Order: sequence, then C-alpha cells, then structure tokens
Amino acid sequence: MASISLDGKAAIVTGSGSGLGQVMALALAAAGAGVLVADKRQGPIDATLGQAGDDAARLTGCVADVATEDGRAAITKACLDSFGRIDALINNAGIGQDTIRGDYATSPIPPWEPAPEHLHNFFAVHTIAPLRLAASVLPTMREQGTGRIITVTTSLTTMTRNNMTAYGGAKAASEAYMAGLAMELAQEDEDSGITVNILVPGGAADTPMVPDRPGLDRATLTQPIVMAAPVIWLVSDLSAGVSARRFIGKDWDPAAPLEEAITSAGAPIGWNG
Repeated sequence: MASISLDGKAAIVTGSGSGLGQVMALALAAAGAGVLVADKRQGPIDATLGQAGDDAARLTGCVADVATEDGRAAITKACLDSFGRIDALINNAGIGQDTIRGDYATSPIPPWEPAPEHLHNFFAVHTIAPLRLAASVLPTMREQGTGRIITVTTSLTTMTRNNMTAYGGAKAASEAYMAGLAMELAQEDEDSGITVNILVPGGAADTPMVPDRPGLDRATLTQPIVMAAPVIWLVSDLSAGVSARRFIGKDWDPAAPLEEAITSAGAPIGWNG
C-alpha cells in the first residue's frame, strides 16, 4: 500500500503518552500531521515526544484530564493554538481494571464488586469524555467542512465478559454513543465532511494496561503497531464519506491493496468483534 500524506492536517490523540495512543500519535506525525499529545501527566507526554525523532517538531503536548470539562476544553484550545485547526480527534484515553484492584488479572473482578466511584470513573473516561470532546471539536470541524472523530473501544467479547463489566460496559456505551453521533451527523448533512468511526486493536494489546501475570507470554498479545496504518487512513482524505464503521487493527494488512485492507478490517459498528 502506498504511503499516505497527512501534510497540513492536525490531530488530537488523547492518552498518547504510552501504548496504543503513543503508536498512533507517532504514526500520524510520521505521515506529516501536526499532533497534540494529550495525557494526564507530563512524564508520559515527554516519553512520546522523545520517541518522535525527526518528527518531533510536529508534536506538542498538553497535560489535561479528559474526565473533566476543563480538561477537554484545554485539549481543544491547545490544538487550535498550536496548529490553527482540528482535522481529527482520536479518543484513546482509558483506564483499566487495575483502578479497581491491582490483582484483577489473577483474581477476576465479579460484576457486583466495582463501587459506584469505580463505575463513575470508567464512564467518565471511556463514555462521557469521547462524546464531550467530540462536541468540543465539532464547531471547528463544521467551519472547516471536514473532520474525523475516531474512538478506540474494545472487542465485543470484552464488552460482555463477566469479569470486565466496569471496563467493557463503559466501552460498549461509548460505541453506542459514537454510532448515534455518526447517524445524527449524517442526517444533519451527509456532505458535512465529518465522519465518526471506531478503531480497536482486535484483542488484548501489549500495553501497560495489560499487566504481567504467571503464564502470560506478551508475544501472544496484539502489538500496538496494528493501529498505525488504519488510523493514518482514517485521518486522511482517502476515508472521506466512510462513517459509522468499526475497524479492527490486527485485521488490517498494510501490505495489501488499500481497498482489500479496508474490507478485511472493517464492518458497520456493532457487527464484528
């Protein structure tokens, strides 16, 4: 597949201080986009900027908490201040089951264990934040006549797994919100130039959110690099008109012809895991 240029575009990637977000931020910058690296702490932001090499000038950081309205406003403002536009919002920030209990990998968390504050935190980060960030960037995207809203959720099997209810339930709700947003924008104006899509790695990913445990071979986990090729395409002009779709990173073959890669990795939201 030929390389795709994102020269002149600007993207926000939340939770891009590590893991999937870091890979996507670096890939977008390597393709030519200006990238706002948004994370809750400065240390992870510095780590991503330090990995950028020759592309470092295309990245800038923003310390902000996506779970707060002030944090979301700061992220939007930082992108506009740095690049003068917002072409893509990648909702990637997330929290894991370890925020409930650190030993969850070896001692599963039943559905009745998460306290109200745990559930609130999962929904604040995974469900409310993506929708409210979308609302924050939509005025700019409407003015530009183009925009991409891409939300990272999880496999459908994880959404319905008994010991992942706090995490999976919030991700499922986020996906439902994004489906509704895509349909609403299409009804408002099919030619608005703004699309909404889901991107998932396609399995437990080799990121800090998946802890080591006895018997785990991290080589068997989905590698974060699977997010790079599909996110570049989704941000590009080549994905114009593609909305309300769900793409699985590990099913995207960067070596295949573009149309073949799109077909093998994507389906309407909610149709595949």
